Amino acid sequence: MRIDRCNNVADFRSMARRRLPAPIFHYIDGAADDEVTYRRNTEAYERCDLVPNVLAGVESIDMSITVMGQKIDMPLFCAPTALQRLFHHDGERAVAKAAEKFGTMFGISSLGTISIEEISTIRTPKLFQLYFHKDRGLTNSMIERCVAANFDVLALTVDTITGGNRERDLRTGFTSPPRLTLKSLLSFAMHPRWAANYFMREKFELPN
Repeated sequence: MRIDRCNNVADFRSMARRRLPAPIFHYIDGAADDEVTYRRNTEAYERCDLVPNVLAGVESIDMSITVMGQKIDMPLFCAPTALQRLFHHDGERAVAKAAEKFGTMFGISSLGTISIEEISTIRTPKLFQLYFHKDRGLTNSMIERCVAANFDVLALTVDTITGGNRERDLRTGFTSPPRLTLKSLLSFAMHPRWAANYFMREKFELPN
């Protein structure tokens, strides 16, 4: 399936499942324990109704909205996701460009694979997802870097007192960076496009 043939989220998920090795796909697709919260979150969106404004005219359509004090051109923004260059070599760079193109907010994770300083150049509202560290100096340094890079929003993550028990990762043997085991090697070998993308491109670290 090509990206221009994807018509909905399910199509994108299906394409990702075919293109990514199992450990990588299940990392981005999975959640903790029995994934009850994951399913409930999905069901909550499915229960939402969009109520159209009929006979309102379509000459000038304005979907803009203010989120966390930032005016964006649509009621959607790109949430922070860790390790994006693990899925594709462009990672956060591509998502940031898309957010800039469509006038919406871009969020970068503390575990992002590009730096706070690099993302400062995009001309759209920027959000940084902050993990509070035991090392107060590290936490303060990240905040100071965000201020210097003119970030607009700081989102404090408060649910990481302990890491989630991601059972899918335990079954697939997911690690970052990927570790070659007999099981994972077979999955990587069956996805040569991803393997070439990952092993032959610029290696990434966690610069934040």
